[in-house]
Amino acid sequence: MKKFTVLFFTLLAFIVSNSMALAQDNATKKRPAPIPRTHIVEDYLPILGKQARANGIRPPKPFFISAIYYHMEIPQTITNAVGYDFQSATPIPINSMTVRMENAKIVTNSGGLRAGFNLFPFMSIFGVYMHTEGYSEFTAVADGIAAMPNGYMLNQKIDFKADTGAVGVGFQYGMRIGRVVPFAVLNANYAWTTTNMTDQIIETLIAGARVGLRVPLPKNMGISAHIGTQYQYLPMGNERTGQYTVTLPPNTVVGISDPLTVTSRYRANAQNASPWAMNAGIAFSATEHFMMLLEFGFLSRFTTMLAVQANF
Repeated sequence: MKKFTVLFFTLLAFIVSNSMALAQDNATKKRPAPIPRTHIVEDYLPILGKQARANGIRPPKPFFISAIYYHMEIPQTITNAVGYDFQSATPIPINSMTVRMENAKIVTNSGGLRAGFNLFPFMSIFGVYMHTEGYSEFTAVADGIAAMPNGYMLNQKIDFKADTGAVGVGFQYGMRIGRVVPFAVLNANYAWTTTNMTDQIIETLIAGARVGLRVPLPKNMGISAHIGTQYQYLPMGNERTGQYTVTLPPNTVVGISDPLTVTSRYRANAQNASPWAMNAGIAFSATEHFMMLLEFGFLSRFTTMLAVQANF
């Protein structure tokens, strides 16, 4: 019923701010002065970093770690929903029941960590762990069932928890024009999610592209803005199975005049509004070691992400 891993494609996009210190100086033919290393690790990571410094180009720091908060609201289309294996204090004369689900939406709040390293000045590899708490809202409608001659319509809100891991790779390139640095970023990642609402692991492949502009500020500070798009692919398909509990109003079931709490199994197909999404954000670097990011997603889903990153 739910597709939780969609929230991690935008989260992983914040690779856009990770290594924007990389830039080529095409504004002059004069060879820049070499940039000294700060510790011996930077002679080996990023690979080619030592050569970049010798050419007057400052590569990104070898490692990075981030703390992330992420909010998401995404509409869904749920079809072929069927409830079965009903369990209640008072037995009900129904073996299975087709349910129409309308106005479906998932709302999540997530927190977690992202860490990785810059293998090359233009390429990074990273991993992510996120814990999510949220809820699914929908209107459940059932009719045409003999044991429920009046049918029923209930506004449902089901809480859930999920844990997600992801690994990914990102490529970035910047070219200095005067003092500003236009840049482009490509990223791809694989994520897997376990949740208390489904029986299976939910797998997702996500790819995205972003373009932006970085402007240096005094005292090694900098600010950048970017916009981009991403695409999500679910190789496992959209079918969901699990278990949920609902309380039916009095007289919903023939012969039962009291409210009735029923637990049942379910299966359904859940489809997000669109596999495409747009993102826009802004990042501020207080030093080459510390960065803050605010990013929004729009069109097919609404997202807000706040992250702080340390580079070392």
